[in-house]
Amino acid sequence: MEEIVVTARRRSENLQDTPVAITAVSGSMLADRQATSITALNDLAPSLTINSSAAFSGSSQTVAVFMRGIGQTDFTLNTEPGVGIYVDGVYISRSVGALLDLVDIDRIEVLRGPQGTLFGRNSVGGALNITTQKPTSEFGGKASLTYGTDNLLIATGTINVPLTDTLFVKASLQSNTQDGYVERIADGIKLGNKDNLSGRLSLLWNAGANTEIQLNADFSRSRENGAPLVLSEVAPGAPFAAAHNIIVAPQLNPALQAFPNGCLDPAGAAIGGNACFDNRWVLADPFKNAGTYPVFSDADVWGLGLTIKHELSDALSIKSITAYRDLDSKFSRESDGSPLQINSTEDIFQYHQFSQEIQLSAEMLDGGLNVIAGGFYFDEKGHNPNIVDFGFVRFLSGGDIHNSSVAGFGQATYKISQQLALTAGIRYTSETKRFTPDQFVISGYTVPFFPPFLQFTPGQRLTTSDQQVVKAKEWTPHFNLSFRPTDDAMLYVSYSRGFKSGGFTQRIFPALTAPPSFQPETVDVYEGGFKLDLFDRRFRLNGAGFLTDYSDLQVTVPVGVAPTTQNAAQARIKGFELEATAVPIDGLTATFAVGYVDAYYLALDTRVSPTITLDSKFPGTSDWTLNGSLQYGAPIGKGLTLTPLIGWSYRSEFSFDAENFVGQGGYHLVDASIKLANTETGWSALVFGKNLTDELYYSHGEQILNPGGFKQVSPARGRQIGLTLAKEF
Repeated sequence: MEEIVVTARRRSENLQDTPVAITAVSGSMLADRQATSITALNDLAPSLTINSSAAFSGSSQTVAVFMRGIGQTDFTLNTEPGVGIYVDGVYISRSVGALLDLVDIDRIEVLRGPQGTLFGRNSVGGALNITTQKPTSEFGGKASLTYGTDNLLIATGTINVPLTDTLFVKASLQSNTQDGYVERIADGIKLGNKDNLSGRLSLLWNAGANTEIQLNADFSRSRENGAPLVLSEVAPGAPFAAAHNIIVAPQLNPALQAFPNGCLDPAGAAIGGNACFDNRWVLADPFKNAGTYPVFSDADVWGLGLTIKHELSDALSIKSITAYRDLDSKFSRESDGSPLQINSTEDIFQYHQFSQEIQLSAEMLDGGLNVIAGGFYFDEKGHNPNIVDFGFVRFLSGGDIHNSSVAGFGQATYKISQQLALTAGIRYTSETKRFTPDQFVISGYTVPFFPPFLQFTPGQRLTTSDQQVVKAKEWTPHFNLSFRPTDDAMLYVSYSRGFKSGGFTQRIFPALTAPPSFQPETVDVYEGGFKLDLFDRRFRLNGAGFLTDYSDLQVTVPVGVAPTTQNAAQARIKGFELEATAVPIDGLTATFAVGYVDAYYLALDTRVSPTITLDSKFPGTSDWTLNGSLQYGAPIGKGLTLTPLIGWSYRSEFSFDAENFVGQGGYHLVDASIKLANTETGWSALVFGKNLTDELYYSHGEQILNPGGFKQVSPARGRQIGLTLAKEF
């Protein structure tokens, strides 16, 4: 088995020498599976869920990541992810625009458990640490073309050029397009399509014997029809459906004016007429949508990163990571999936972030003591006006944010003996979050049976326009004790603390004096694990068990009209992961992984939501996640290698939301590929299949309005077959 190098502790180490629960996925493994976005990690890492559309957004470029029961369903500028995403050491702060295309990837490390000491805030569940390939001194490149189901067309090109003996450049460009798969019956528009263009440019300069400077620039542009959402259920007599059916429907269909309840006859049964909103708009075909509201999902993302490494001596080095990122996104959503104007939203989502990190690394006592210390500064500004239309009222929600964070950290690993090592670290974070609401009624009219606080006047403000401020200061320590009984075995125990930032409820309706705030949530995690290489390194078994004490847990629930984030609970999460890799004969690799998560509430604030109970499931969290694969690379002569691969994954039932309104049953997925490669010419052909059993399952679901309301889900794409031709040079 080859050695796998990871940087989970901010320095390069062998995976088997790192006492952290890690799944390491190489770039070649991603390519063999035709993995084009980070959602592919669902089938490769246990205790992980990545949904490709966050609740309430409509954006097809938004992710909701959950690890070991911890994550975030909402996407607003005032809520934070529970799992951090890092690209070449740079923190990606927002879930919008984080559905990253995997181009020119060296490896991805799935780090489970809090990473609050070395990675910082908002990594309470873990982190996705993505490393791209660096420029090298060798001229070379690769071009590939993929065609598949639904007119999938991916064209990728990468080239590496040494400009001088010390200056190297690498560039990559990818176009990724595919037809949608959820059809709107009114106009034939297909939702869930892909239309992405992304690129990356990296410049590496060996400025001296002890200095390395790398400049990275990347961009991504998407122009898509919107998330593939469909209506799945309408609650009979739900308040906003009733408002439409009694007030609006009789104006659309005068025949309904004869009935005192609009779309209901005197006995309370629904009557005919397409002016009524009820379950008639839930279509039998799960890939059809009856909506007519214009939906779209556009995003432009770009970023710059400058990394400077300098060795001050053989034992001391300093590293600087400076980065700037910018996102400009617009997207809309039709929640009701009908030709009626029941609920739709439009968002402008813009932000930019600047970050600066300094790391000082030292190796002392003949390698017996490794120390890393440093500081981190982060600043972001964002603008997210959000138009919400309920038919009888249309209003502006959202506002502007300005967040800043300063942190200092240090961690040391001391080898007590050749077998025993102790690690201790701590991070101090001070942050300030500012929110300036801009929320008012655009248009509306009187609804006879609504109470006074739900009568609307154009221009009426829904909350103050004064800037709101919350501050937080947190210590996040980490302790780890590892023991190596042999060169091929390691045992460890650890304690870690992490926190996720607080913020403000961004959506206000009906009117409030000021936007409610919520506090940070914290986790304390106790973990024990092992890493084994057996049978002359032909069998690897890694495992970890954990217990998480969860305080001030943030949940996002619909309170009346508005999705609201509040601190609701104390909770506990416990579970384990096992990952096995076997190479019984040369060329044959078998993998298997299992994760178990038991997440439950210990105490609840029933004022937040009376429908969340001690028995409610955590959102985005399956009790069981399993995956396995079998791959065999067989030389067949004349420089040719034939490599078949089959992969399987399973996840048990889970809920998409904290109140368990919308869920997904357990399901299996089977993928496969076969690759023919010529090592002499650099040509290869890969035939692949995804979801070969054509499993119907949902990647996202949510309830709109509470109590009652209606539900929408996002079916995942069905079976896909494709071919990739590639040439390396």
